[in-house]
Amino acid sequence: MPLDSTHSDQPQNLQLAYQRLLALERFKSGFLARTSHELRSPINTIVSLHQLILEDLCEGPEEEKEFIGQSKDAALKMLALFDQIAAVSKLDVGREPPTLENVDLSFLLPEVEMLTTLQAANQNVRYTVDYPTEEIEVYTDATWLKNILASLIQAIIPQTKFLSLGANQTEQSITVTIECDRPAKGLQSELDAISEATQIDPKTTETDSTKPLNRDIRLSTGLILATAHVALPLIKGEFAITAKPSEEGSYLQCRFPATTA
Repeated sequence: MPLDSTHSDQPQNLQLAYQRLLALERFKSGFLARTSHELRSPINTIVSLHQLILEDLCEGPEEEKEFIGQSKDAALKMLALFDQIAAVSKLDVGREPPTLENVDLSFLLPEVEMLTTLQAANQNVRYTVDYPTEEIEVYTDATWLKNILASLIQAIIPQTKFLSLGANQTEQSITVTIECDRPAKGLQSELDAISEATQIDPKTTETDSTKPLNRDIRLSTGLILATAHVALPLIKGEFAITAKPSEEGSYLQCRFPATTA
C-alpha cells in the first residue's frame, strides 16, 4: 500500500517550522539587544550634559540653557524608543491585538505622504507618491501599516536623493513599495545585523563627558527595518528588501495576500 504523502511530509514540515521558530526567536533576541544598546545613546547624552552643568563647565547661562534643551530632546527620543518597543511587544504577545479590517490604500497612502513629505522637502529629496488608479484593499491594521510605512520612509530620507511610494496588485498578492536609490545590500546588512546584536558589548558606549556628545539621536535604520520585519507578520503581511534589477537602488516592500478575510 503506498504511503500517504500528507503523513510522510509531516516530519519534514515540523522540522521546517521548528527551524523557522528558532530563527524568529534569535531575531527577536537580537532586536531586544539592539534596542537596549540604542537606549544607551540618549541616556549617555543626558548624563554627559548634566555632568557638564553640575561641574560648572558651561561658558554661561545661555550654554547651560542650550544643554538643558538638548537633554530634554534626548529624553523625548528615549521615550519614543520605549514606546516603539512596548508597542511591538504588546502586539507580539497579544496584549493589544491588531484591529484587522479591509483597508483602502487609496486613502492610507495620502496619510503616509502627509506624515513624511515635509521631511523629504527639508532634505531636498525628490519624493513622489503613485496613488492606485483603482480601489486596492488589504486586510490589515491600518494604524500599524501607516506607522510602519512612515517610519521606513523617514529612516530612508537622509540616505537617498530619490524616493517613491506606491502600491500594486496581482492575483496572488498586494504590495506596498517604497523605492529609493540606496543599495539593497546595505539595507539588508543593517537588518541582518540586528540578529547579531546579542554580541554587542555595552561597555563600548562612550560615557566620558570629555567625549563628543551625540546630538543627532534617532532610531537606527536597522532597528526601524527590524520593527517592520517583526510587526508586519502580526498584521497579516511580510517585509522584504529587494534590489532594483536595472540600476542601483532598492525596494522596501510590504506584501499582503490578495484575499480578504
